[in-house]
Amino acid sequence: MSAAGKTNSIQFQHETIHEDMGGTVPVHQVTALSEGEPVGSMQWTARELQGVQVVPQHQRQGIATGLWNEGHRLAEEHGRIPSPKHSSDRTKAGDAWARSVGGRLPRRKS
Repeated sequence: MSAAGKTNSIQFQHETIHEDMGGTVPVHQVTALSEGEPVGSMQWTARELQGVQVVPQHQRQGIATGLWNEGHRLAEEHGRIPSPKHSSDRTKAGDAWARSVGGRLPRRKS
């Protein structure tokens, strides 16, 4: 089954939160929900992705890719939401995922 097919029962919820440092930089967050329970989330600013997390038992089912795609869909639909961009601060697993979803990849620092 394709990654897109695996996320059919997943719903996405967006909210804008703020960084702790003065609360001036908008941070966007998309949460993936399965049967109403959070199974993953992605946070980003206009500058870069800040994090992608998926509950271990739901990993490798296309949820992180679904979060990425939802972030881009939201950006296209709402001009005030920036498109997610890859960060240079990626783990090996994060780097492999970033390469799989595509997009500009800054040189990896970690």
